[in-house]
Amino acid sequence: MLSVGESVERGLSTTVAERSEKFSKGGLPPYGDEDLSVLYWDARHARSGAAFFDWYLDYSRLRSVFHQEFPAAETQPEILDVGFGTSEIPMRLFSDGWEFVTAVDLSAGSVRLAQQRREQKSLQFLQMDACKLNFPDHCFHAVFDKATFDTLVCSSRPNVSAQAYLSEVFRVLMPGGVFLMVTHSGPAERMPYLLQDPSRGWKVQAARIPKQSSLDGAEAEGETEEGEELQEAAATKSRAPCYWLFLCTKPTESLESH
Repeated sequence: MLSVGESVERGLSTTVAERSEKFSKGGLPPYGDEDLSVLYWDARHARSGAAFFDWYLDYSRLRSVFHQEFPAAETQPEILDVGFGTSEIPMRLFSDGWEFVTAVDLSAGSVRLAQQRREQKSLQFLQMDACKLNFPDHCFHAVFDKATFDTLVCSSRPNVSAQAYLSEVFRVLMPGGVFLMVTHSGPAERMPYLLQDPSRGWKVQAARIPKQSSLDGAEAEGETEEGEELQEAAATKSRAPCYWLFLCTKPTESLESH
């Protein structure tokens, strides 16, 4: 006889397995479904083929920001890119002198493709859940996110996912390290998430970066799958004419030590 907990666990596993089987034969699972997110992104990237694609902004639009906010390349900082997908940013960072770049993504397909393209061994591509980073504490000087946070807050449990992710980012950052996030939403939507846990105590700065045209990043015709429109943006009458950069700087000392 199974315990109540074992029965629930087995029932949930069976349900997820049945749903996965349904979509593994074709089509995409619902966007934002946490149980099927790996399957969704594997299928999404497979449809995109081997071409690079950057949501929102490409490296050329962000290069000056990296040079301004990341530690100088000659200091050999450790940099983490979370949810890189099919972006060329990890490789472009390496080409620009940052030699210790680690990029993680939930999609095994995305990781395999990136590993095939990789020419430098110190450039690491790993399959990993952004909410459960398998890294030790205080190991990165900078963490970068472009659209990953936006995806998490479109899940069935937006605040739970967002806070789990931010806690992991904060944990792996070195004291004084920076978290640079590119998002479609401004301070009114993002600050409540970023400042919800006062124990983090990080300094948060926000800045706009204009869209060049209606064809920027995820706005490109044909790149957005049905149901993938970001929920917060859909709730407004029109999209903002800009993206937002949030720079979160971890305190050099833990607040708990005071």
